[in-house]
Amino acid sequence: MEITLDHENYYFTTSGSGQPQWLLLHGFMGSHHDFDSLIRRLHGKILLPDLLGHGKSRTNAPYERYYIDRQINDLTTLIKQQMKPPINLWGYSMGGRLALGLALKHPELIKHLVLESSTAGLKTSTERLKRRQHDQHLAKVLRQDRLPEFVSTWEELELFSSQKNLPLEQQALIHQQRMNQSSFSLANSLLGMGTGTMPNYWSQLHRLKLPIILLAGELDSKYTKISAQFAEVVPHGMRYIIPAAGHNVHLEQPVTAAEVVNRSANR
Repeated sequence: MEITLDHENYYFTTSGSGQPQWLLLHGFMGSHHDFDSLIRRLHGKILLPDLLGHGKSRTNAPYERYYIDRQINDLTTLIKQQMKPPINLWGYSMGGRLALGLALKHPELIKHLVLESSTAGLKTSTERLKRRQHDQHLAKVLRQDRLPEFVSTWEELELFSSQKNLPLEQQALIHQQRMNQSSFSLANSLLGMGTGTMPNYWSQLHRLKLPIILLAGELDSKYTKISAQFAEVVPHGMRYIIPAAGHNVHLEQPVTAAEVVNRSANR
């Protein structure tokens, strides 16, 4: 299905029925297919969009259209038009940053928030500048139509090393999904929605009064530390470190991830 949100066409699909209702947000270079192994394990009705510039949500929009506030507005409209809030919101990595921003802006729409391997932003202007410069370099590679090189480098990042333990067929599907993306759109996503461009939300986390489920994989040392920082600040955080999982917890350990989230969301 498609919906037009602020002049951009978003593709989405649904799964399941009844309550609770879930909105699942994928990460960079992903699509709604990221959650294929998870959705049959979640209770309730699930809505899965391809985020702006990803999957079937293709666009020629400039990078400014990817700014987090504009995408939050898109998702707010999607929730109000296609769902019955308050809903459960699950965001992974880039999708987690979007989910966090949405929950801060519209807490009344969210019943439970799941943040998987995500961050509240970079804390200093120096860190943000350094990250923007890094993302500008990556965007330049993509704009030179060097997607195969970009994907190859991405897949060799230590952050994703544990995905090499997945079945070869599953690895091939993930690789093909990345290769099917638009270089132009990925570049603009990095420039408009990268961690160096998003706001620093750390000082606002104390305002979140809703239950927050924090997921990280035990093999992902960076985000296990970040999830611990979250847990120290948010009033109602539940932190879970998932065994034998790296950065993409729901992909690498879907059964455990679903069990933890279903149990916590039913409290």
